Amino acid sequence: MLKEEILRRTIATNIPNYYVTDEDCENLYYKAAANHVKEVLIGPSSYKTAKKFVKKDIKTGISISYPAGTAYPEIKAEEIRSFERENGGADAYYVTAAVGYFMSGHEDNLKAEMEMCVSAAEKPVYFFIEAAEMEDDHLEKVCRTARNARAAGIVISTAFMPYDIKRGTAEEVKRLKKYAGRDLEVIAFGVFDTVGKAEEALEAGADKLILNGINMLIDSYDEC
Repeated sequence: MLKEEILRRTIATNIPNYYVTDEDCENLYYKAAANHVKEVLIGPSSYKTAKKFVKKDIKTGISISYPAGTAYPEIKAEEIRSFERENGGADAYYVTAAVGYFMSGHEDNLKAEMEMCVSAAEKPVYFFIEAAEMEDDHLEKVCRTARNARAAGIVISTAFMPYDIKRGTAEEVKRLKKYAGRDLEVIAFGVFDTVGKAEEALEAGADKLILNGINMLIDSYDEC
């Protein structure tokens, strides 16, 4: 797969990092622009620095309730509404779903948070889950609920390394794509920072790929 094709479908991010400076945020945008990456994903607190890049060729996604996702649906929806009132510049929102709560039998909570967040945003909303920890029946329910709520897509993992969980791979992309159908985008996030791993994810059916920075992928190409 061509380097340009992978980068065209890449979302550059820094949200898994413990501490993000203004300079880190600026460099994320500059690196994205230099490599023709069209979208970045940042935390709400980084937006004050990102404002200078709004209305340029790079779209900005904002993470909500990352990484834990334990906030009540009403709180997540209000965080989106508050961000819209104060800033209004996000192109999409990426919300961490309360997956543990859902898997313990609280399906109504997932339904509520998806419906409330999509309604609050009136922009594309994607939901982080932990697909590697979920059985196929859970994935099917998540996708069905997301479609009914008119979500834009599902991200296979939060890729937050301190969590002691299984890491999503191309296999999770394939499993999730089976239930997502044409209505939901499937976004890979995790261990896809080399050319080979990025290709595996996209060939498994990922519509996009989130990378925590893009330096490792670029360096991987340089070594090929």
